Amino acid sequence: MKPTSSMVVTMVFLMTATFSRAETEAWRDHVVAAVRPGAVVARRGLDNDPITQAVLFGQGGGKWSHVGIAVQLIPDGQIYIESAMPGFGTKLEKPEVFFSAEQASEGKVLLMPVDKVDAVQNAAKSLLGRPFDDQLALDDNGKKLYCTELVAMALQSAGVIKDLPMRSVPFLPQKVITPDDLIATVRATVL
Repeated sequence: MKPTSSMVVTMVFLMTATFSRAETEAWRDHVVAAVRPGAVVARRGLDNDPITQAVLFGQGGGKWSHVGIAVQLIPDGQIYIESAMPGFGTKLEKPEVFFSAEQASEGKVLLMPVDKVDAVQNAAKSLLGRPFDDQLALDDNGKKLYCTELVAMALQSAGVIKDLPMRSVPFLPQKVITPDDLIATVRATVL
């Protein structure tokens, strides 16, 4: 192949790869822009993340590995995603960080009915500062929380959902709330 031909092939390949990457990453801007106070958000972690893989395995596959709730600490202020993470407990992240390329390969935003937004936010904010529940136990009245437990408790307290969507998963003696089950419950309740 002539040097000029090689150069053209390389340039076409790079342009195609760059366009393809930009196209597959476009979901990020769309999802971040859709975040509103009170929204339930879900993300699928990265394929090389062991926690993502454990969560997906535990729920028998599925789409989502982590959930949170969008909150504003002050009216008209910055919107944050409140979630519960191992090693951190309940914490706040900007949507751009929650859905960043270092943490997410896909994302979803489920908006709350307008009349439930304040109740959902207030319930979620009341759970800030709780340690992470590495036992995934639901019998401690929320003293420790894992991500789906945090969101489910806030939604239940706000009157959005009535029952917690619990199921048995491999290697755990107790039932847990999985991200996919919680998102399906929220979708069925508010959409």
